[in-house]
Amino acid sequence: MTPARPSRVLIYAHHAPPHPSACATRVSSLARHLRARGVEVSFLTSKPGPDRHEGFMIKRCTGRFGLFKALLAHKRCPIFVTSPPATPTAEVAWIARILGYHVVADIRDPFVSEALGNGDIAPGIKTRIKLWLERSLFSAAHQVAYVSDALRAQMDDSFGTPGIPQIIAPNGIDRDVFSLAENTRDATRKELGLGSGAVFVYAGILGGKSLELALPALAPALRKGAQLLMIAVEDDFSRPIMIDLKAQAKDLGVNDQILWRNNLSPTEVARHLNACDIGLNPLPFHRNYCLPVKTFEYLACGVHPMNIVGENSAVLALFEGDELASSCLSWAACSSQALTLADDVRTLRQSAEKRAVFAKRFDRNLANEALSEALLQ
Repeated sequence: MTPARPSRVLIYAHHAPPHPSACATRVSSLARHLRARGVEVSFLTSKPGPDRHEGFMIKRCTGRFGLFKALLAHKRCPIFVTSPPATPTAEVAWIARILGYHVVADIRDPFVSEALGNGDIAPGIKTRIKLWLERSLFSAAHQVAYVSDALRAQMDDSFGTPGIPQIIAPNGIDRDVFSLAENTRDATRKELGLGSGAVFVYAGILGGKSLELALPALAPALRKGAQLLMIAVEDDFSRPIMIDLKAQAKDLGVNDQILWRNNLSPTEVARHLNACDIGLNPLPFHRNYCLPVKTFEYLACGVHPMNIVGENSAVLALFEGDELASSCLSWAACSSQALTLADDVRTLRQSAEKRAVFAKRFDRNLANEALSEALLQ
């Protein structure tokens, strides 16, 4: 007799919805997909926030003991844990496995192993513990998902191939949210006080994105009349970064060309993107495996992505020789390309629909289907 499929799923995410982060939007989309299949979904996190979102219950705990108590009290079911951060994600995965949950680990970013290898964090006892926890996710999980084949290969190189089933659940976009809406463009620009010239945009978190290098690179284009819309995730961590960036913009003489909008909902982000022309996406030069959500969201709204990437980047390979996006291998190249794009923004706008059509291949439901099957098998 075929066993019944699970009727409920628990999702653990350090940044649970409605936090405006890539992690929260990924798990929110998965939760909606599961609910459409008749599955009861709830969230578990140790970060503060509301206890309900879009009809989903969110259990918010205090510390590791709180997470343990919540897992102990919850009815056993499949649990989806997403990393980074490796801790407490790995701890939640281990407790859940010991308690009898079916654990699916989602690896979006090899933070500890990559940061240690690149010298971004110093070796030491705490780092060794975090590295062990990151590695131990593969022992705690019954199945593991990666956002790309390149990431799976990188993790295999770091930790060895795990002896559990592996799937690829690629980054993507919620196409019911991020889509081309040229009919709203002029109204949104007027609302924001944007002129008719080129508008650059950055949407996302402020930390770890080299934005302190991006502003000087964009400054020549901004001084010539282009504008920059910063759609930022503002929290306690990012607030000092925002203050520093605003001070830097003032020193560069481009403060009046920059407009800030913080903590927008995904729907509002999409509406604002539709008013823009060129999307800034600075990626660490060493992060070859990354195919970021931001690039696809820009494309879906008709925005021309300007990616700053390393020479072996998967993004570079995706758009090589293509007019749909720019890939810059240095900040000097970024500055030059920004001037070129801003000067010819009318031509750029004519290919907005082509970019939106190209983005359809990155529908997030492809990942949702793969992750649902792993959880409901």
